[in-house]
Amino acid sequence: MRYTYRGRMFWKILIGFWLVFIIISQLLWLGFSLSGNRHEPPEIIAVRRIVSLQMASAVSVLERGGPGSLDDMMADWEENDKRFFSVIQHDKPANAKVTEPQNFAPPFEGKFPDVMVRWVRGADGKEYELRYNIKGMREDTGIGFQPMKSFLNIPEPMIIFTGPLGLLFSLLLAWNLTRPMRQLREGFRRVSSGDLSVRLYPLMRKRHDEISDVAQDFDAMVERLNTLVRAREELLHDISHELRSPLARLQLATGLARQTPSSVEASLDRIDEEARRLDKMIGELLTLSRAEHESMPDEQYFDLTGLLQAVVTDVRYEAQIPGVHVDFNVDESADYTVRGNAELVRRGVENVLRNALRFSLPGQHIQVQLQAEQNWLAIRVGDQGPGVDEDKLSSIFDPFVRVNSPLQGKGYGLGLAIVRKVVLAHHGEVQASNRPEGGLELTIRLPRWMA
Repeated sequence: MRYTYRGRMFWKILIGFWLVFIIISQLLWLGFSLSGNRHEPPEIIAVRRIVSLQMASAVSVLERGGPGSLDDMMADWEENDKRFFSVIQHDKPANAKVTEPQNFAPPFEGKFPDVMVRWVRGADGKEYELRYNIKGMREDTGIGFQPMKSFLNIPEPMIIFTGPLGLLFSLLLAWNLTRPMRQLREGFRRVSSGDLSVRLYPLMRKRHDEISDVAQDFDAMVERLNTLVRAREELLHDISHELRSPLARLQLATGLARQTPSSVEASLDRIDEEARRLDKMIGELLTLSRAEHESMPDEQYFDLTGLLQAVVTDVRYEAQIPGVHVDFNVDESADYTVRGNAELVRRGVENVLRNALRFSLPGQHIQVQLQAEQNWLAIRVGDQGPGVDEDKLSSIFDPFVRVNSPLQGKGYGLGLAIVRKVVLAHHGEVQASNRPEGGLELTIRLPRWMA
């Protein structure tokens, strides 16, 4: 059943080419038929002119000089011309009409007659019948007498010579178009079976057409799928690794509680602490999974200024213990309206600020700035901490990636991963860079809503 319709595109192209060829030939035949004799072959036009010229000359000579002058003129004719021309002298019939000579133009129009007849009164006063056997001349020379063999109004020579060429061209055209389709089909089959190593652009790069563009997009799609699959596998591996530590401590605490009844209270405190850590990690993982959906639930229009002020207020409260100052700069008269999920955006900005707070020492400042940049609203959060190595800047947004800090171990490396997912889900962008004066600066750009 799989190969029932294999190659149907090839036959569609092949049959379609020949249908177009036949339709065009019929339209050409119809056009020439409607145009009449204006497009007659040159040899037919030449016959018309020669016959008309000879008949007109004979009529003129006979009228002016008589039979003798006509015989003198015909002495210079070719023998073939004399065979088909005859002069008959007889009395004029009662119903005969004398036709005036046509001089030298125009040649007779319409369908070829079998015999051309002219009645002439000669210089001697007698009546003469001039006859030109056109049919005999055409039979003898073969000019325009036998119609050319044709099929569906297509001349036989055209079918003989152009038919094989047209068939070869259509076969090459159909093969050239269906071959990459078969390759694409095989590529999709391999991807559906789980093989993400297939690449088609190297096979089609020499085409330089739309199909090679499709192959390039196919490779980009497979590369993206491969990246997502690897990221998902790495995330699952990291999650399982991160869950083992608190679970191991939970098992240790329960074991100590059983073995040492006097340490039950301390073991319960440890169990509560590890349970809170597990709950926090699961909450961050749920937020990360929720932020991966491009169509955000509960979308709404909200003021980014008010949201940042609320987040900064919360972080300032937490910053009192380490003695870190949080500065917020914004033009409160400007409109900073965005569209999206306010709760997820709040969670993302909060993760950025708490990350900056984690790397700040007492007396240092965290600067938060909101400003408009053309069609973007930019949130910049800069700290005075140690910064990040340049070669690690691109990886700090990956899940479970943590940099060295005095407070390492209090986080799971999911905060900035959540930030990136939230920003991308809102069709924005996030960047990290080291400040020249020291510290790390994270810039979040969200699309600006224009009324």
